[in-house]
Amino acid sequence: HGQIREPILKVTGYLRSLKGIYRSPGNWGRLYKTGIGQDPYGAESVFSFFLPEFEPAGIIGDSGLVSPEAGALAGSKITNLLDGLLATSKFGLTNCRGGIVAYYSYNGCPAWEGDFTRAEGYLEYVPPDLTTVDSIIDDLSLLLTAGRLGAPNRAIIKSVVLEAHQYGSTEKALRIAQQLIAMTPEYHTNALQRKDVVKREITGYENDPVNEYKAIVFWQMAGGMDSFNLIVPIDDCQNGKDMYAEYKQKRGSVALEPHELLNISTVGSNQVCDKFAVNYNFPVLQQLYNENDALFIANMGVMKRPITKHENWKVTLPILFAHNHMQKEAQSVDPSKKKAGTGVGGRLMDILKRNGYQTATNTVNGNALLNKGDSFYNNPSWTVSTRKFAALDDRSSVGSEMLEIIKELNGVANSDTSKFGETWSSRLAQSLFEYDMAKEVDRAVQSGAFDMSNYGDATTSIAIELKAVAQHMKSRHMRKVDREVYFVDQHGFDDHFSNNLAPKLADANAALVQFVDFLKLESIWQNTVVLMSSDFGRTVVPNGGGGTDHAWGGNYFMVGGGLKGGQIRGVYPADLSDKSDYWLRRGRMIPTTPYDAVWSAIATWMGVKGDTDLNFVLPTRPNFPRCELYTDEDLFEDYNVLHDSCQIWDEDGDGIADAYDACPGTEYWIDGNTVDGSGCFLPTPSPAPVSPAPTMTRGAIPVANVLDPASKIIGQGGSSYYGLSTAVDGTTARFLVMKNANLGSPGFIGVPTHGMKSIVHGIRIYMPGDNKNRDPVGFKIQGRMNRADPWKFVAEGPLSPPSDRNPCSNNDWYNPDVCSVVNSSPESPDNLLQHVEQLFYNVETYHEYRVTFPETRYVSQVNVAVGEVELVGRLIPDNWTPPPSFSPTTATPTTAAPTDHPTTAAPSVSMAPSSMPSLQCGSVFSEGAEKIVLWNNYDTDVTGKFQFNSVVNAVVPGYGNSPGAAQFTYTGDPGHHFPAIRQGVSYSNACLRGGMQLAVSFKAKLLNATTDTGIVCDPASDCPRARFRARQDIPAPLSGTYCNGWYWVPRPEANTVTWNANEWNTVSGIFTIPPACEGDVWRWFLFDITMGKPYAPGEARLVVDDAKVVIS
Repeated sequence: HGQIREPILKVTGYLRSLKGIYRSPGNWGRLYKTGIGQDPYGAESVFSFFLPEFEPAGIIGDSGLVSPEAGALAGSKITNLLDGLLATSKFGLTNCRGGIVAYYSYNGCPAWEGDFTRAEGYLEYVPPDLTTVDSIIDDLSLLLTAGRLGAPNRAIIKSVVLEAHQYGSTEKALRIAQQLIAMTPEYHTNALQRKDVVKREITGYENDPVNEYKAIVFWQMAGGMDSFNLIVPIDDCQNGKDMYAEYKQKRGSVALEPHELLNISTVGSNQVCDKFAVNYNFPVLQQLYNENDALFIANMGVMKRPITKHENWKVTLPILFAHNHMQKEAQSVDPSKKKAGTGVGGRLMDILKRNGYQTATNTVNGNALLNKGDSFYNNPSWTVSTRKFAALDDRSSVGSEMLEIIKELNGVANSDTSKFGETWSSRLAQSLFEYDMAKEVDRAVQSGAFDMSNYGDATTSIAIELKAVAQHMKSRHMRKVDREVYFVDQHGFDDHFSNNLAPKLADANAALVQFVDFLKLESIWQNTVVLMSSDFGRTVVPNGGGGTDHAWGGNYFMVGGGLKGGQIRGVYPADLSDKSDYWLRRGRMIPTTPYDAVWSAIATWMGVKGDTDLNFVLPTRPNFPRCELYTDEDLFEDYNVLHDSCQIWDEDGDGIADAYDACPGTEYWIDGNTVDGSGCFLPTPSPAPVSPAPTMTRGAIPVANVLDPASKIIGQGGSSYYGLSTAVDGTTARFLVMKNANLGSPGFIGVPTHGMKSIVHGIRIYMPGDNKNRDPVGFKIQGRMNRADPWKFVAEGPLSPPSDRNPCSNNDWYNPDVCSVVNSSPESPDNLLQHVEQLFYNVETYHEYRVTFPETRYVSQVNVAVGEVELVGRLIPDNWTPPPSFSPTTATPTTAAPTDHPTTAAPSVSMAPSSMPSLQCGSVFSEGAEKIVLWNNYDTDVTGKFQFNSVVNAVVPGYGNSPGAAQFTYTGDPGHHFPAIRQGVSYSNACLRGGMQLAVSFKAKLLNATTDTGIVCDPASDCPRARFRARQDIPAPLSGTYCNGWYWVPRPEANTVTWNANEWNTVSGIFTIPPACEGDVWRWFLFDITMGKPYAPGEARLVVDDAKVVIS
């Protein structure tokens, strides 16, 4: 396939092939213009101009190839190079009109195309035969493309050159031929290009976006920023510890003095100290933090899974502590290479685009792995230039048609073309599209439509880049985008030999001040988040040269108007010494928070929901405890996904746990679609018919492995089998098959002893202790009900097993007693062990399963071996009956309710469907204070509206065995009429229907919050009372479909009940489900016990005990 040529070789090759000469030979040192991707002495890092492992998005990356030179194929770098080559043929060696000389023009700029009198040099070569166009093209093709110019491009060039040649201008015909050949993929690569004559066109979005605009700005502080001098622990530390003294002692010569620090409060952040400080060179961070518009993430870094120094921490990444590799890992957030060649920003935009958003990725002055997505989605990718817009091909040799001709020369390629030539042509087409759009933006700027006069001058490189981002954001309406991500790069943080952090942070501070002011003026401050990152943190302990060295975990910041700022997330090390489980030599801190945690919150804020899509964006997300990753509720004021959603496995993101979801795959993205309590679409006014939803797994039992440890294991496809009994025994003891090609794919049949049917939706394989070459890299699962039935297909696919092993003591690979015990769950694998997991969609039930492995890592390996195989799924009990199918018509009530769970004691009520109580009509769902659950997620403003100031012996979600009264003092918005203790309740779909009655009772006290004396109220008008709100999906909160709003339990008639101000009062009533809800199945409702009337903040306290509801 050849390769892409370096920019500097394209320029020198053009001059040498066409005999470029100078009037003054000593002027060769002034040759090249800047901005072509390979400027003299302009390498952006110590790794020269290109990364050796660079995989461009598209056909090269998809093929597993690399192309370092493709790193220069970005926007203005391409157009600058083309303009330089065009100008050299038109005007000679000059810096005028896009010319290629850097600084000098001889006696002013040329006035017309073909004027070389004012150039410092020119192209001297003239072909020996100018009599025909064919002879000219033949000669130039040999010189510039080694004769590789293809027939389609030759024909295009000939048709253009012929016109000038026929009019007798052989010199102009020669210049045109030079320019056009230099525009072809044959010139820019050294491969054969096979293409059609179809022009390659790229267009933007046609329709205006329907969603509000949101943007991410990823700020890379390249080189490894010394982030342990970004934030510093100061005072009020745990157990009276002096963390600042420890910091000073360990940091030595690079430690910051108190006068170099700006204090911030971290109360409520659960950090080692309640007072931290920010580097005084970055005062805007302190200001934004105090305004709740900035937060920090402590000790974050790239990780495959949670780890400490007591484990083999080196295996978590292929190459630690290296700039290029760690920058790549920080931008890809895919250390296991499950989505190789892509970046987290690109994958995020892929998912959003796939689901209806209008997205774009934007990189300032180049290519960034962060923004590379899957080529399948063809996400718009922009290069944002920091240069002033300049017209391309000034005084063109062929007129305004030149750019269209270039597009034809780089037209659609055949399937057997060079991958490198195709990459050049596709990036060129994108660059020309960006050029056309930049021209439109420049017109808008010139007309005053994009006024940047308030931004001020940008003098440093990072300020210039952020200003370019700001101007590009101005064009968001013109580009018709509603979601995008930007990449900016600030260099110079690799301080091995000195502590030069101060000037870099001062530059960053000034740049950020300007950018934040712009976002506020543009009214998108609330809709933009800036995430700062770096290659890695640096050593806590300085080196002997006065600097610090490469490390791992670092402390980073986020800023944005929509953040829940004023907090430090992650875990700042409680010990800056080798006492810490995360301290490696000289203070290379093992991260405690993965990049996945923060990107999970950003992804959900941008609009991603559901485990399937989140795992696409973050392939290693399943390796971490689900509730230790963030959602947008944790970090953003305006959020879509509750943090508590981590308690359920919800592949489609509709809020219904998979175990209870009768319609998996709900398209939650589509505007206006809502789902009922079964996870199916509600009826819409559309006349289009809706198929009944499949009835699958509601009430089934989620398990980590449908094959119990006592299952009968029968070998398949092998001449010999070893460790048959250990294949599903719950340990990593080895199961091995010696392959026999005559017997089919190696594997096993599993026949469980529990006797139940099951549904499988995933496979997990835990690695054995030796020889990674035996690992399976593909799987196939088949199922059947019994031995007499034929095998039915369930799933198949590739596997990407890790190279790391799960060792057994004394290398006794087959002995389960000395191998690792697997502790997994239906929702999560055992992340402490090496494994590979593949989830898939399946609704078919079987009893027996055949699992085979058609390929191994090493093709000629004669054995296949695994440690443990888990078929993740759900067991279907014999007494389980499927729930009624849901359709868009009104459901007819059934007389018998299907049992969702075995009739054992119900677990504590919580918002998670997996805790759904087992109810029969007429039973008590909540009796006594031990079942009260306080839900304080009613609104985004928790502190302002529902503050539980003094909960005494009350049960918080997830705990249900501590009897006591629930109480709270209302401290919030006086305009909110019904401060309340709230409980979300779930029960069988068939239980509650229109006309049924709910008998409600609870004990209550209403007290003055200051004096603790009772408050007198009238039970008939303003005493505490209960209310219900029916839901047809899981609360999220205040979103979803309700049945006609809130319903109050009727108050007693006047003068029939008295209220004892200082005693317990029993409140009771009967609520009848209204006819308006006839036919609706109340799977969920919200149950409030309210104060009964508005009170001023801090005025009243409600105390509740012994609440219960009886269904009749």
